[in-house]
Amino acid sequence: MTPAAGAPSRLPERLPPLREDLKLFPAAANTDGSPAWVIQDPISNAFFRLGWLEFELLSRWSLGEPQVILDVTAAETLLAPAPEELEHLYAFLLQSQLLDIHDLRHTRELIARFRQAKAGRLKWLLHNYLFIRIPILYPARALRAMLLWLGWVFTRTTALVIVALSLLGLLLTARQWDVFVASFLDTLSPTGLLGYLVALAVTKSLHELGHALTATRYGIRVAHMGVALVVLWPMLYTDTAEAWRLSNHRQRLGIAAAGIITEMAIAGLATLAWNLANDGDVRHALFFLATTSWLLSLGLNMSPFMRFDGYFILSDIFDIPNLHERSFAVTRVALRNLLFGFDDPDPEPLSKVRRRALIAFAIITLLYRLVVFVGIAIAVYFYFFKLLGIFLFAVEIVWFVLLPIWREIKVWHQRRSEVRASRKWALAAIVVALLLVAAWPWNYQVRGQGYAHPTLMHAFYSPVPARLLERPPSGGAVAAQQPIFVLEAPEQGYRARVAATSVETLDRQLRGLRGLDDGEEQRARLEGRRAMHRAEMQAQKEETERLVLTAPFGGILTDLDPDLAPGVWVGTRDELALLVAPEHWQAELFVDQDELPRLAIGATARFYPEGRRLLPLTGAVVDIERTRTATLPLDLLSSEHGGSIAVLPGQQRQQTPRDALYRVRIDLAEAPTELKVLRGEGVMQGRPESWLGNLLKPMLIVVIRELSF
Repeated sequence: MTPAAGAPSRLPERLPPLREDLKLFPAAANTDGSPAWVIQDPISNAFFRLGWLEFELLSRWSLGEPQVILDVTAAETLLAPAPEELEHLYAFLLQSQLLDIHDLRHTRELIARFRQAKAGRLKWLLHNYLFIRIPILYPARALRAMLLWLGWVFTRTTALVIVALSLLGLLLTARQWDVFVASFLDTLSPTGLLGYLVALAVTKSLHELGHALTATRYGIRVAHMGVALVVLWPMLYTDTAEAWRLSNHRQRLGIAAAGIITEMAIAGLATLAWNLANDGDVRHALFFLATTSWLLSLGLNMSPFMRFDGYFILSDIFDIPNLHERSFAVTRVALRNLLFGFDDPDPEPLSKVRRRALIAFAIITLLYRLVVFVGIAIAVYFYFFKLLGIFLFAVEIVWFVLLPIWREIKVWHQRRSEVRASRKWALAAIVVALLLVAAWPWNYQVRGQGYAHPTLMHAFYSPVPARLLERPPSGGAVAAQQPIFVLEAPEQGYRARVAATSVETLDRQLRGLRGLDDGEEQRARLEGRRAMHRAEMQAQKEETERLVLTAPFGGILTDLDPDLAPGVWVGTRDELALLVAPEHWQAELFVDQDELPRLAIGATARFYPEGRRLLPLTGAVVDIERTRTATLPLDLLSSEHGGSIAVLPGQQRQQTPRDALYRVRIDLAEAPTELKVLRGEGVMQGRPESWLGNLLKPMLIVVIRELSF
C-alpha cells in the first residue's frame, strides 16, 4: 500500500498491532489536570505511564495507517498531533516490545538484541552490581490470608496507641539520655556489630512486610519479594510496581510510606520496652532494635535523593512520577540554555516555582549521589581484595560519575555550531579564569584546633597525703616565694621526733664513752648510727618544708577550691589552686600531618577563641613538634567533650586523636581579658598552595601507594 501524502517517512506503511495481553488502567491526572493512563506489560510486570495524546493515538492504533491515525485523532479530539509525536510513540512501543510483530526483519532484530545482551552479560554485571534483584517469594496468596488477621493494624486506634507509646518511650529515654549514649558506646564492638546485623534483618523484614500488606489492602498484587544486592550486600525488597494502577495518589503514598511507618513504630515500641526492661540480653536486643529502626527510618529511608522510600513518598506527595528523570531533564535544558544561550523549551510545561524546585532538587541529588558513589567506590575498594577493589573502584567512578559528565559534554560538542562566537569567547574566558583560580597558589592559611593558656601556669598539689593547716583567704595577686598553703603530714612529724630522740640517745651514749681506752670500736658504730638518724632528721625537715607550698613566680591565684579549710585532708591528685602569670600567653594548636611541611618557625598566626571570632589574638609560631601527638593534653579538646578533634572511641583516661596530629606552639602578642583556658581555632601563615594541588596531591599519593602492590 502506498502511504498517504504527507505520511511520516520514518514509520512503516502500516503500523503493527499492539500486543493483546497488555492491560490499560486509568491513573491519577497529571499536575496540569490532563488525564493519564498506565499500560501494564504482564510478562515483564513493567508499567508505562501515558498522557492524553498517547492515549488518543493508541485508541486509534488499529486503523493501521500512520496518516489516518493522525487525521482521525485531530478530527475527533481537540489535539493536533504532529508526525514526529507519532514517530516517538512508535519508537517507544518498539523499544519496549509492546507491539505484536511477526515479520522476519523484526524477528532478526530481536535475535540480534538477545545475542548482544547475552554477550554483554559481564558488561551488564559490571554496570549493575550496585543493585541486583533476586526474586525469592511470590506471596500474593499468603498476604491476603495474613491481612484477614492483621486488619486491626491499619485502624486509627492502633495508630494513636503506637504514637502515644512511642512518645512515652522518647520521654523516658530523654530522662536517662546519658545511659542511652553509654549503651550505644558499649555496642561499638564485634559483638555489637553482630547484634546490629540481626536487628537490621528483623527490621528490614518487617519493613518490607509493611509495604506488602499495605499494597494488598489496596488491591495491588505483590508480584514477588526477594533479596536485592546493593554493592553485593544483601537487602530485602518488595515489588510494588503495580501501585501505579492506583488513581488515588494518597493510596500510592500510603504504600510508599508503609515501610518507614512500620520501622518507626518498631523503633518507638522498642524504645519504650528498653526503658521498662531489666538489664540483660532482652534489654540489649531491644536497644539494637530501637537504634537500628530509628537510624534506618530517619537517616536512610527518608532520603529522596536515592530510590529509597523517601523518593517515592516525595513523588507521591507532589504527584510527580519519575521525579529523578524529569528533574534531571529540566536541569540539563536549563544548564544548556544558561551556558550556551540555547532557546530549548522545557521537556514539559512547568510553572516557574515548580521548575526552580525541580532544578534545585536535581542539583542536590547530583551532589548527594556524587558523595554516595564515591563513598561506595571507596567501600568496595576496602571490602574486596586489592586488585578486585581497584577494578571495582574504577568501574564505579567511571560509570556513575565520569560517564554522565562525558555524555553531556558530547552533547555540548555536537551543538557547538549553535553557540555564538561572543559566548564562546566568554565561556573560554570563564574556564581559563576558573583554572587560574584553581591552580594559583593563593591559599596561605594553615588551620589547627587547640587552646590558649598563660605561658606560666602552676597548679598547687600536695606532695604527700596531708592535712591543711593554712590557706589563703581568697584568690588574687601573690608575690614570688609567698607561702600559699601550709600542710602537715603527722607521719612525717612522728618520724622526725623518732629520729631526734634517737640522736639524743646516741649523743648520751657517746658522751658516756669518753675517756675509755677500749671504746673506739663502739664509738665508731654509734657515730655511724647517729649520722644516719641525723640524715633522717634532715630528710624529714625537707619534707616538712615541702609541705609549705610557695608561689614560684608572681601572678594571679585562681581556681581556689572553696571547700578547703584548715583540718581538711587532701590527696596528691587534688588540685588546690592555679597560679598564672597573666602578662604572657601561648596557644597550642594541633595540625594535620599533611599541613606540617607548609609551616615554619616565625610564621605569623591568629588565634580565634571559641565564641570570639571577631576578636582574634595575634602571635607567631615558636615551636613545631616532630613527633605525633599520642594523647590530648586537655579533655575539652576532644569531640567527646564538645571539642572539634576526633578521638578514638572507648578511651577512658586518655584521649587519643584519631588522625595524625602534631603540636604547634604560638607565642601570643597580647593577653585576653579572662584568666582561663580558651578553646578555639588557630590560623597560621604557611607556604602557599593551590586548591588544585591540594586536591590532587593526596589522590596521587594514594594512587602511587596502592599501585605499588
